[in-house]
Amino acid sequence: MDTNIIGHDEEDCGVEVFDERGNRHAVTMSWDGQVWEHGTGDYPHKREDRTEEEQRIMSQVEERAKYAAQQEFPEEDILEPMWDPEHIKRGIEALKAYQLDDFHREFRDYYKALQNPAKYASDPRESVVVESARIYKAFTITPDNRIDEIDDVALSYECQDGSDGSAGRVREMDDSLIVCAMPALDIGADFDYEDEFHKLVLTHLVAQIRDIYLHMGEEPPDEYKVQGVGKLNIHGDGIGET
Repeated sequence: MDTNIIGHDEEDCGVEVFDERGNRHAVTMSWDGQVWEHGTGDYPHKREDRTEEEQRIMSQVEERAKYAAQQEFPEEDILEPMWDPEHIKRGIEALKAYQLDDFHREFRDYYKALQNPAKYASDPRESVVVESARIYKAFTITPDNRIDEIDDVALSYECQDGSDGSAGRVREMDDSLIVCAMPALDIGADFDYEDEFHKLVLTHLVAQIRDIYLHMGEEPPDEYKVQGVGKLNIHGDGIGET
């Protein structure tokens, strides 16, 4: 999609976006990323009147507008950090520089929870719907992109009775926090933790950047076209709300 910044003031920013069909959109957002207005003459104004495809395009256009505004005004907090490729790149740099011995010690709980999330649940194991589990491992990075604090594993899940469950915590998002979030994985018996898990987590962060581009209707750069789990919800994947 092609974009242009068409104006800004103390309260908001306007971005012109031409979508995949060549149709023009004018998106106005506040400096915290809230979309105030999305004008277009080519799609129904009401969400309920749009097809799924039209809604996908409208949603992706808004994400593309936010990304363009964030690039133009990097000092603003338009994108949430974990939806900003530049932020995740910092996390990748930090993880690459982290001592492997320390990684193997600090991330072993994540490895085990990905294989058996019910073991880490706060509800009885037999009540956990394993397929619903989302397993989180978060760490903070310093201004010079080094790993600082590492949180214990956390998870969210559904129970057999339809209620929601959770265990552990993921701290409030800020510019220092990197979050890994994956579903339960079928890790084979031949998987070598010390040789392979560091690469798996790195690939997950790279795949998150891949999915950020897909989320806004863009082809990811070649270096982010990896196989692996990235974002758990993106516009147009048939899973996320569009």
